Formats: sequence, C-alpha cells, structure tokens
Amino acid sequence: MIEAHRLMERRPTHPGRFIQQDILEEYSLTQDQLAQRLRVSRLTINELVNGKRALSAPMAIRLARLTGQSPEFWLGLQRAVDLWEAWNAPDSSVLEEIQPLYEPESGDDDSSS
Repeated sequence: MIEAHRLMERRPTHPGRFIQQDILEEYSLTQDQLAQRLRVSRLTINELVNGKRALSAPMAIRLARLTGQSPEFWLGLQRAVDLWEAWNAPDSSVLEEIQPLYEPESGDDDSSS
C-alpha cells in the first residue's frame, strides 16, 4: 500500500487553487473581499492562493462556514499535497531503510480462524 503513494507522479492540487477558482472567480470576489469575509489578512489569502501557505485547521473551519463544504474536505486537499511532498522530498529515500515491525503478508488471504 505504501508504494501506491509513489505512483502519483503529479502533485495534487493545492487548496489555494480551489479557493481561486471555486470562490474568488466563481463569486467575483477579490482577495481582499474574501479576506474580509473570513476575518483574515489579505496576505494570508494571497499566500494560500499562490500555494505559498498550507491550509490550517482554523482556516478549514472558516472556509467550511463560508462555502458549506466540510472542514475535512479542505483539510483533505491539504493532506494530499503534504503527503505528496513528503514522498517526493529529497530525503524520502531514507524511508527504504526503515525496517517494518511486521512482515507484509505474501498474498495468502486464507485467514479462516
């Protein structure tokens, strides 16, 4: 299952892209207007939209309140980006050196106990 993460070659879409397309463009809002609605700084919105800031749990709650989407939806978008970046980080090769506490099953799914 771990190798499945390696198969994703393309970086997942950052939550900021959704904010740009599904909120700002869809509702013809400026970054400043969105910042005012969410009670955050325009810099915060700008950094999110440009993928320079990770989406936090408090921001996920604010966006959920604004959009009707769940906070889990917003955090899921960020989690996908975070995991992809971790798997593709220059030091991710060290993961191969970690010895699992268990041996993966060899495909025998005959567990009739």
